[in-house]
Amino acid sequence: MIIDVIGAGALGLLYGGRLAASGELIRLWVRTEEQASELGKNGIHITDPKGHTSKVQVSNLQIYVINRFKEIWEGQPGDLMMIMTKQGAINDVIEMLTSADVDIPIYCFQNGTGHTRKIASALPKAYVFAAVTTEGAKRTSKHEVIRAGYGETLLQSCEEDQTKAVNVMMYFIEALSKAGFTTKSSNEIDKLVYRKLMINAIINPLTSIWRITNGELLHSSYRLQAMKQLYIEAALVYDALSIPYEADLWEQVIQVCRSTASNRSSMCTDVVNGKATEIDAINGSIIDMAKEAGVATPGHELVYKIVQGMLIEEEV
Repeated sequence: MIIDVIGAGALGLLYGGRLAASGELIRLWVRTEEQASELGKNGIHITDPKGHTSKVQVSNLQIYVINRFKEIWEGQPGDLMMIMTKQGAINDVIEMLTSADVDIPIYCFQNGTGHTRKIASALPKAYVFAAVTTEGAKRTSKHEVIRAGYGETLLQSCEEDQTKAVNVMMYFIEALSKAGFTTKSSNEIDKLVYRKLMINAIINPLTSIWRITNGELLHSSYRLQAMKQLYIEAALVYDALSIPYEADLWEQVIQVCRSTASNRSSMCTDVVNGKATEIDAINGSIIDMAKEAGVATPGHELVYKIVQGMLIEEEV
C-alpha cells in the first residue's frame, strides 16, 4: 500500500519517518527543493523522548516536491493519504488534490475546525476523515525531528457501507501501531476535535505572547487568570452551540500544561521564528463560532489581535 504524507513539518517527518522505518511504502511530499535535497542526502533523523536518535534510510522513502504531485499521481496513484500541513495551507492542498482528482481515503491532522468539510466538498470521490493526535513533535531542521512525548492517535470511524475506507482504516491502524503509535478509531471524533481546539485556544496564544513553555503558564496567578478567562469564554460558546465537552475539561487543560511542561507550543515556535501562525484556525474558530452564537469573547479577540500583530507584513 502506498501512503502519501503531505507536508514535512514536525508531524509529517515523525509519522512519515516511523511508518517508513517499519516497512511501509511512504511518499513524502515537501514544499521546497531545498528540503527534498536535504532529506535525500540525510534521510530522516528522529530523536525519541529518551534522547536516542534513529535514522530512517532514504531507501525506505520516496521524496517529492509538491509541485510534481499531479505528474507523479497520474503515473501511480496512492492508496491512503495523510495531510500533515498546517491549516493555513489547506487551500493550496485542495487545489493540488483536485487537479489530480484524488479519490482515496484521506486523514486530516490539522488543528481547528471546518477543514474536513472543505476538503470533502472539493473532493466528492474521496473519503475524508479527521485525525486527532496528542503526539509531541518538534522539527529542529529540514530532516530532523524530536518526538517530545508519546501520545495517542485517534482516527474518525468509517460508515459501515464504506467498504473500501473501512479496509484501508483497518490497515492504517495496524500500520501506525506497528510504527509505534498508539492508535484506535473513534466515533466521537468531533468531540475530540473540539476538545483539542479548546486546549489549543488557551495554551497556544498565551505561550506565544509570553514566549514561554507550556509548563510556565502555571507559574503565575495572572497567567492562570488569563487561561481561565479564555476557557470560560470558549465554554460559553460551546454551551450556546450545544457542543459537548467533559465537565473536567479545565482540569485537563492544566494537566496538558503539566505533562508537556518543557514543550513550546507550535504557535510559540512560529512566533519566535517570524512565521505565520495557526491563530486563525484556533482562536479564529472560537471567535467565528462566538459570532454565530451571539456570545462575546473579548479575551480570544484580544489574543488573536496580539498574535496576528506579531507577524509584521508590509502594508500596501
